[in-house]
Amino acid sequence: MFNSARYDTPWRLSASLPPERIRTARLVLRCWQPDDAALFHAAFASSREYVGAWVPPALDEPSGLHAIALRLARFRDEFRSGVCFVYAIFDREGVEVLGEAGLMPRVGEGALEIGYWIRVERAGQGIATEATRALTSAGFALPEVHRIEVHCDAANAPSVAVPRKLGYRVVRGPATQPPASGTPCGDTVVFALTAPEWRGLPE
Repeated sequence: MFNSARYDTPWRLSASLPPERIRTARLVLRCWQPDDAALFHAAFASSREYVGAWVPPALDEPSGLHAIALRLARFRDEFRSGVCFVYAIFDREGVEVLGEAGLMPRVGEGALEIGYWIRVERAGQGIATEATRALTSAGFALPEVHRIEVHCDAANAPSVAVPRKLGYRVVRGPATQPPASGTPCGDTVVFALTAPEWRGLPE
């Protein structure tokens, strides 16, 4: 789960907030609610090792349902107060949690970072790309947002592919060549896109 407490340059949106619910062709992205605790637990329990390979703190999850419900309540409250915007990714029917994605104002004023994870059973189906496209559009619809970034472990080929597909450009690359095996290398590649660049991309 995203650690919304870690900000390089804290700032809050004040003019407007992204929508709490976003529909795409195959997905529903919506603000987490405490009642989603069991659904989160099921999605993350099956994906703990898969996600934890790239985000080691994830290996400590999932917590018990009560702790998860409290965390999801915090996510909801942070969303509504403009601190951080973490979404559950549901299937089109809103029944199954497919993963999580967020817009996080931790990369400088006027900028948001998009992060995501997808449950292991649904990886490789374009879900992260579809969700990231939706959040990029939602982010740039906000008048205060001028840049959006995606940060990935350079060796995480599926995650790195997402911003590339959407027209993001590399602004900081890894210090070393990532291993071909896909083993985490600890080096981060940073992708960025500005509002004018996004509006100039083909639909």
